[in-house]
Amino acid sequence: MVQKHAVQLRLLNELSMKLQSLLDSEDFYQEIVNIIQNHFSYYSINIWSVEGRAYTLQAQAGAHRGHLQIGHSLSIDRGITGAVIRSRKAYLSNDVTRDPHYTDLSLPVNTRSELCVPILKNDAVFATLNVESDQPGAFDQDDLITLEAVASQLAVVMANRRIYGEAQSFNKKLQQAVEEKTLELRKAHERILEQQRLLQKENKALKTLVSNDKTMDIVGASPAVLNVLSMVDKIAPTHATVLIQGESGTGKELIARRLHLKSERENKPYVTVNCGALQESLLESELFGHEKGSFTGAIAQKTGLCETADGGTLFLDEIGEMSLGIQAKLLRFLQEGEFYRIGGKRPIKVNVRVISATNRDLEREVKENRFREDLFYRLNTITLRMPPLRKRKEDIPMLVEFFLKNSRFGGPSQQIKRIDPRVMDVFQNYDWPGNIRELQNTIERLKILAENNEIKLEDIPFGIRMPKARAESHDFTIDMPLEEVEKNHILRTLAYNHGNKTKTAQSLGITIKTLYNKLHRYGLVQATQSAQCENAESLHA
Repeated sequence: MVQKHAVQLRLLNELSMKLQSLLDSEDFYQEIVNIIQNHFSYYSINIWSVEGRAYTLQAQAGAHRGHLQIGHSLSIDRGITGAVIRSRKAYLSNDVTRDPHYTDLSLPVNTRSELCVPILKNDAVFATLNVESDQPGAFDQDDLITLEAVASQLAVVMANRRIYGEAQSFNKKLQQAVEEKTLELRKAHERILEQQRLLQKENKALKTLVSNDKTMDIVGASPAVLNVLSMVDKIAPTHATVLIQGESGTGKELIARRLHLKSERENKPYVTVNCGALQESLLESELFGHEKGSFTGAIAQKTGLCETADGGTLFLDEIGEMSLGIQAKLLRFLQEGEFYRIGGKRPIKVNVRVISATNRDLEREVKENRFREDLFYRLNTITLRMPPLRKRKEDIPMLVEFFLKNSRFGGPSQQIKRIDPRVMDVFQNYDWPGNIRELQNTIERLKILAENNEIKLEDIPFGIRMPKARAESHDFTIDMPLEEVEKNHILRTLAYNHGNKTKTAQSLGITIKTLYNKLHRYGLVQATQSAQCENAESLHA
């Protein structure tokens, strides 16, 4: 008896742990039967579901297998199960041969005892759990209590299962409705895109046309610039591909635009592509376009920039950043004058002049296998080299005047009426590693920050005013004079404090007057400033 109680407890414990995990199981009823049967090995065990005036077999194990098929239905007027459904109470019979409710269904089984418990929901029977034995007197009250406990657990889980099923069904219907509406919207969107395709192509071409303002913005009269412009005017009328090389900020794009405007293609599209700004797959799509459905997200056909530039000029900026995979496709385009859209099967032929630019040494890139040699020779039919600003310093005054007078640079906040002559000397002594772009940015800053419409020496950033001091501020040799060591230390401290003389004096432990005297000796401030500082200090004292 003790052993039987232990088995009953283990059964209840296992069911409590496993039932919730069976909520969405397709074999829910059969798995419950298997768990009970594994503990007791009943002669027969069945679960019947109740619908209206009938009950239907959902799962079984034991003697009835092979005789009763799952789905077999009986009227609730028949058998012990029918009596339990009608009374909503458990029923125990230890001798079914004398039981008025028992029905053998004319099956070749030897049932002698049967225990049936209802599974209730809201006081209504929606299933029953039946166990049978081939021995008379096989069940007692402990069995009845145990199966009623099992039925109580099953009632909760079956109710949850029904709610879970209804929720799943609702979610499925909702998802289906959302998918149908999404499909409708996608088809409508595709129709709109298809209708706008030709307009988009035309619009894209118009946007890339050079504006009616054909100002070249190439400022300078130095021999280096004049030689480049002379070459441009000779090359422009031809169809030759041109490679423009030079450091960043030297005006390579302006030269490319001049080549276009001086050619017979001036009224055709001028399209610019920055090859360093896009990853390989995006750059390929931008250059050659793609067909609808060629990859995830390609919901409509896209016209590439090579096609947009048909009849005009395609400027490939930063071509040294292009991957080897795109280089191969670009080479074929240059050789054949045709290309395929991504996912396309029909070649597209265009008439495009290609101009490219880079700040890299492409010859070195070729030697180090980062740039295709055949593409390099295809691109540099003619090579133009833009001189850095440090090699055309005679153009600096002209450039400064241009940036000061043109409201595009720094805005029309104020008109500069005077420039300290020493400012131009500072500009001429600086190497401008950022070239014209750095000069432009410096002028824009000065236009905004200058006071009284005048640019003074003190307004110039310290790194431009004292480039050698900045570069040498970290140098030290054992034979350096003490005065030079002091000068370097003062200049380094001044640079650290961003030119703030009061903070510099405090950091050095000297008076502001002493600092001004030393800076005057170095040629960084005027004598009048030093005197003004001395007078201010006397008044303060």
